[in-house]
Amino acid sequence: MLKEIAQIENEKESKRRRDIISTAFSFKYVMLVFIICLLVWNVALLLKRRNFSYDQYLNLVVALMLLFNHIAYYFTQRGWLSRVMKTIAWLWIVFVFAYLFKTGAV
Repeated sequence: MLKEIAQIENEKESKRRRDIISTAFSFKYVMLVFIICLLVWNVALLLKRRNFSYDQYLNLVVALMLLFNHIAYYFTQRGWLSRVMKTIAWLWIVFVFAYLFKTGAV
């Protein structure tokens, strides 16, 4: 009897863990799709306007920052690839802030 109850509790805990993992995966991929759609939309707007001055790239630069950070912190967990992606993400953040100050957006 106690063994059966323990087995039922283990199955419930296993189901809870699977639900948490599937929720995390769904957020990870849904957000990735959203960021990629945002990036494509920004490129399409840039090409539609045909105005390629330096201050027109702000939306594109920010969308790339979101993409790099999302990949670095949700898709790479450990190892050299994780360090490389996090370094790229942080360098891009520095670039975005420099770009913001150069264009006078801040």
